[in-house]
Amino acid sequence: MRGYTLVELLVAMLAGVVILGGIVLVYVSAAGSGRAEIARNERMGDLYLASQIMQGELRTAQGICWNATNAELIYQPLDSTSVLPTGCDSVASANGAFRLDAAQNRICWDRPSLAGGCQELIRDLDGANGLQVAQSASTWTISLQGRYIGKDRQPRTISLSFKVRRRN
Repeated sequence: MRGYTLVELLVAMLAGVVILGGIVLVYVSAAGSGRAEIARNERMGDLYLASQIMQGELRTAQGICWNATNAELIYQPLDSTSVLPTGCDSVASANGAFRLDAAQNRICWDRPSLAGGCQELIRDLDGANGLQVAQSASTWTISLQGRYIGKDRQPRTISLSFKVRRRN
């Protein structure tokens, strides 16, 4: 009976280790992709939920104004008697506002008729571009931009935009 030589055993073990290493790399890559996809989907879900809340408030508002200096979107609810300020520089207690808190990368919701400042609407936004607002004629375009960790473990941005039209 002839057995295997040491060289044959080492070659077989090396081939097995190479195959096993390839399988492990595929698994690690798939797991990283899965985590990145989950993070992206969670962030998109958060952006979508925040946009739904904002749309619900803004579509029923009597008026909307944007303060770009403070990154604050102020609105006058349907049942509010406090008119929006001319310079859009303050929020009356009966009015509401969505404000980008760039220091903490979140949007604060100052709800109408509630005493107390920031109620966190969404977090992990882009500090510079997390809330962007543009107006053309009677249409407001609001963009939310969030951040998540991608497959390469680097921060990535994802955005969602929606439009709100002035009430008739």
